[in-house]
This record gives sequence, structure tokens and C-alpha cells, in this order.
Amino acid sequence: MRKLYGRKRFIMSANDNTNGKKPEEEAKALSFEKGKKKAAAAAEKKQSALKQGPRVTIGWILGIIILVLIAISFVLAPAIDAFLGKRSSSGIVFGQYGKEEIKYAYGNFFYDQVQNYADEYKGSQLDQTQALFQIWKSAYDSTVLHTAVSQLATKAGIIATDKAVNRAIIESGAYHKDGKFDVQTYQKASVERRSSIEQSIRRSLPYQMVLSDVQSVLSSSAEAQYIADMAASGRTFNYLVINPNLYPDELASQFALENKQLFYNMDLSIISVATLEEAQEIQQSIASGSTSFEDAAASLSLDSFSSEEGRVGELFYYGVLSNFKNPDEALALLTAKNNEVVGPFEAEGSFALYQINRAAVEPDYASAATLSAVKRYLANSEPAIIESYLAELAQDISALARADGLLQAALAYDLELVEVPATPFNLGQSAYMSDFSYTDSTGLLASAATEDTARILFTEQPNTVLDPIKADVNFLLIETGEDVKDEGMASYISMFYNYYSGDQNQQDLSQALYTSDVFEDNFFTTFLTVILGESV
Repeated sequence: MRKLYGRKRFIMSANDNTNGKKPEEEAKALSFEKGKKKAAAAAEKKQSALKQGPRVTIGWILGIIILVLIAISFVLAPAIDAFLGKRSSSGIVFGQYGKEEIKYAYGNFFYDQVQNYADEYKGSQLDQTQALFQIWKSAYDSTVLHTAVSQLATKAGIIATDKAVNRAIIESGAYHKDGKFDVQTYQKASVERRSSIEQSIRRSLPYQMVLSDVQSVLSSSAEAQYIADMAASGRTFNYLVINPNLYPDELASQFALENKQLFYNMDLSIISVATLEEAQEIQQSIASGSTSFEDAAASLSLDSFSSEEGRVGELFYYGVLSNFKNPDEALALLTAKNNEVVGPFEAEGSFALYQINRAAVEPDYASAATLSAVKRYLANSEPAIIESYLAELAQDISALARADGLLQAALAYDLELVEVPATPFNLGQSAYMSDFSYTDSTGLLASAATEDTARILFTEQPNTVLDPIKADVNFLLIETGEDVKDEGMASYISMFYNYYSGDQNQQDLSQALYTSDVFEDNFFTTFLTVILGESV
């Protein structure tokens, strides 16, 4: 199964080794964790850290409003009509499917979905606004699908008979005791509860019957065998990576000497807050000795470095530039002295104060760390300089590989030979077959395998060294391997194809319904203007 790795953005450290990574990972921009700082807790911390009276800000007011909205969605949804006013007394319309409105109203399917998702998100670590959005969006998507499928059921003449409804009520578990239906539990239930459960089941049965029919459609044995043969047929590959590390040290050093300022290194700590006023208040408190930079960072900073008392560590000057909305202001970091606090400076969505733990110094232009940093900078910020060299080098290695073999070329240039096991030609990203995202350990071949490139990879003769292929800041020198048949995979797909195809049928139906011309989607506008009360 494919693994997903969460990525965290940082300011570029002088010790980071991120060869081959994308520019956004190089930039090391600050990651904010506002969701982890509740409005009340943040206010209490600020009062303690700065020893000043509480201050009501616009952000605080907005936070309270959002908390009220969350409470309404989680607990008081029946009262939302009163909250939204007369204009929504008959419900909130988010869109339309065919001639039927996608409406939120007390007691309807949309309403039930909001309640269900609100229960799921209780205790969530998401930012409050994000949680509110996820609740309403998930409920909305479920309602759209339910509405569309119910219309298909009506068109097909599928109805929920009283007998089917009664059987579903008994099997629902709503009136179970000790694992089975209990008559007394049913009789003790209020009329309103019994009516609500019956109504919910009656409107859901046609929907469930359609989806069950779609999922239970069996595929022919010939179709299953065809897919199994495709999934079992693969080709192996070997390749070399010509990456920015192969750029000559002397050229990297020359570039650094011509652009010295970019590669000065320093040791920093940072505090990030939402407003200029907050940053100035913290700065004054630090200057007066009321609090230390470290304590203020730990208790008030919104970025991921707050857990380390604001400590970022060593980094090159070019690595911090992306954190400045006006990069010219970053020059203040180069002239600041040890332990000096500078700022506040505006970043994207925040204001930052910096403490210079160690003043900026000129690097050793011959050191491995500096040369590696220069090559990373060139690959991400000045790719034209480095790409021309790598392209020419790739051609030289390719000529050697064609003459003596890819392995000999790898040994001659001290490169790692990457081996990719048999992979099927999965141009359409079918869920029934593997692809390079599963079989390529480095991920570079997967990123390079565009439609045109993939066709070349699988149509060239086996054991052929291909022309160099560009993959991001790298060049790949690929050799096609052998065509292989995986009988185990063929047997597996044949055995489980009908199960997988049923799920695929449901996904295809959902996709078709969501992209239908009769679907009018106004969710985002309605959510912002009605639920959040913002103008658009």
C-alpha cells in the first residue's frame, strides 16, 4: 500500500541536506499551528508573559464568533434558523440537483448529516474554522450523492415498501436490547423518536438499494482475465541519477564568491504572531526585561519553533529570505550583533521578531557544507546555470553506458544504480495495477513518467539505454530491463476482481453524478456568506 509522508516546511538550515528536493522544501518557511492555541489559553498566556492587562482585539472577537458557530453546528443545529434569521426560516439552499434543492433544514437528510459529522469532529485537533468547514462540506457531499441517487431510484420505480421499512427498523439496532430487537424498548420510545427513525430509514432505503445493485453487478470472466493479464505483465528498469551534487565544486565556489551575501550563515531564534501590534508589544516587553525572548516564544509564538523556545538554529542568509514579505528588510539580520533582537518584520500572514544567537559570518567557500548549500541554491533558484552542465554530463554518461553498459557507467562516475522491479504499463492509474509510485524506491522515475515518457519506457526494446530524461532538477539515465509475467498477481486479480470492481462501480457512479450538468454547486459561496457570515 502506498505510504503518505507528511511534510513540514522550515527555514533552510545551514546543516540541512535536501538534495533533489523542491524549492518549497528548501525555503523552510514557517509552519503555523494556530489550531493548537485556543483563544482563551492564548490570552491567558499573553497576560502572564507580558504582565499587562487583557486587550480585546479584532482577532479575539472573530475567534469568539467562530466558537459560537462551532457550538451551533455541534450542539444547537436545530436553532440555526433563529440564528440566521427569517431569510432562512425555510432552510439554507446550498445548490440544486435537477429540480431538487440541496437544502439544509431541521430534520432533513442534510441536517442529520451535519449532526453525524459534528459528532465525529468533537475533540478534533483541527483549527476551529477548518473543523466547521469539514463538517458542513462532508454533510453537503453526502447530501448531493443521496439526492442524485434517490432521483435515480424514483426514475427506476424503486420505493421503500412498508414491509421493507419495518424489517429495516428491526434490523437497524435502534431498539435493540442485548443484541436483538426488543418490543418494550420500541414501545417506550417517544412518538417523535419513532417517527424520526422511520422517516430516516424510509428515505434511505431506495438510496441503499441502488448502491447495492451497482456494487453487486458482476463482470464477465473474460473482462476479469483481461485485467489480470494487464496487471501481471510488467517490465524491469535500471537507472542512474545525475543530480546537482555532480556540479563541480570549483564552479560552485566561484558562484558563492560572486554572491557572498547569500551564503553568510548565522544562528537565529524567531517569534511569529498574527499582528504588528502584538509583535511590538512583545518587543517592548523583552526590551524592558519583563520577559525573555525564549519565554515569549514558548508562550506566544504561533510557529512550529515555539516548542523549542523559538530556536531555529544555524542557517544561510538565502534560506531566511522567503520569510520576509520585503526581502530587503532581511539585511538587518546581517548587521545585527550577538543576542540582539530585531524586527518586527512582516512575513506572509504574520509578523516576526528575530534574536541573533550568533551574528552572521562569512563562510568557508571550500567547505563541503557551503558547497552543498551553493549547489542546492543553484538547483532551486538558478536552475539555468546548473541544468546546462548536468545535461551535457548526462550525454557523456549516456555514451559510456551505451558502449560498456549502465553498470560500468555507474562505476566510472561513482553513481548508485537504482533497480526498479517489474512494473505494469499503468498509464490510466488503474487501481487494479501497480505503478512506479509503488515500485520505484527513490520516486524519481515515478515523477518523470509523464504520458509520453511512459510510452517510451514500455515500447522501447528490452535492455535499451534511453536518452537522458529530465526529472525536476535531475537527469535520469534509464535502461529498460526484461518483460516479466507475475502469475501470482494474475491469480490474485482474477480471484478478487468482482469485489474490487463493485467498489469501482460505486466510485464511477459518484464521479458521474458529481460532474453532471444538472448539478448546481453553490456550497462555498453559501458557506462563507450564510454560515460564516463573510462577504464575497
